[in-house]
Amino acid sequence: MPDALRETLFNILGSVLAAPGELPSIHVADLFAGGGSVGLEALSRGAATCTFFEKDRTALSVLRANMDKLKAGPNAIIVPGDVWRSHPRAPGDALFDLVFLDPPYADSRDVSPAGHVPRILERLAAATSPSSMAVLHHEGVITYPAQHWAGWRVADRRTLGSHAITFFSR
Repeated sequence: MPDALRETLFNILGSVLAAPGELPSIHVADLFAGGGSVGLEALSRGAATCTFFEKDRTALSVLRANMDKLKAGPNAIIVPGDVWRSHPRAPGDALFDLVFLDPPYADSRDVSPAGHVPRILERLAAATSPSSMAVLHHEGVITYPAQHWAGWRVADRRTLGSHAITFFSR
């Protein structure tokens, strides 16, 4: 996610969550974490925990190095594996309050109920609190319809150049 879009994202989240410039003490999931920039930003802004999901070995190495460099500590948990084939869960009995989804663009193009993103939202329903929010980074030309998927609905959409972020709420 480009830096300018990440800054916009966290400004919006700070406003929505009534914590300008920061996040409340919430449980965050960073799906398709890559090097972890979004989840690490969430931790630096006050999130209680962030669970990073990533399958690529090279990205996992970068993520671990970034966590060490930033001294992320025990509040940062890595779960290696393919999110498309699993049911992401928070550690212990916690539920995620905020979920970041940054899949490869090709995987977020199908906005039908059979598409990857609607199916993962459906699986996330059991791992998220009733007031949770999910944020999807995708191509700006893609628009998710205002329909419901397992209790999720499109709450907002922002575009920055060729990138977009769609906010889903429960």
